[in-house]
Amino acid sequence: MNPTLLGSELLLKETIFGLCIMFVVTLCNVYIFASVAMAYQKRLKSSRFIGKHLEIMRYAAYTMLLIVGMFFSLTIWVIALRLFEVVPHIDPAMLMTISFFTSVGNYTLNLPYGWRLIPSLIAFSGLFSFAGATAIAISMARQLLNRLDQH
Repeated sequence: MNPTLLGSELLLKETIFGLCIMFVVTLCNVYIFASVAMAYQKRLKSSRFIGKHLEIMRYAAYTMLLIVGMFFSLTIWVIALRLFEVVPHIDPAMLMTISFFTSVGNYTLNLPYGWRLIPSLIAFSGLFSFAGATAIAISMARQLLNRLDQH
């Protein structure tokens, strides 16, 4: 048996797995982030001005919904890592996912051979998740500032 071919097959399997999970995470992020943005915009248009500080608190509440969406993305990775037995228990799966999703990557865990690319794919997924949440938060902040300027 050719060990290079075996390594290539494992890398392909891991890449396909990672891309599939990234697709699911991205799809959920787009849906959640867009839903939060549309709900915030609708709330601003349909409600009366409630004062500067309360409007800022409303913005903070909707921003927290974006953070909840990020935690949902983390959960998808944790579940996938456990279902495919990449990580033996839920605790290390969660710690590894959180560490690499934030691109800090300071959690050490000996992954089985054939699953060593996963932390990089989790980090890549996290970068896109943070970018999406940041873009929506900035958009909502612009809407908030426009509303504050009007009043």
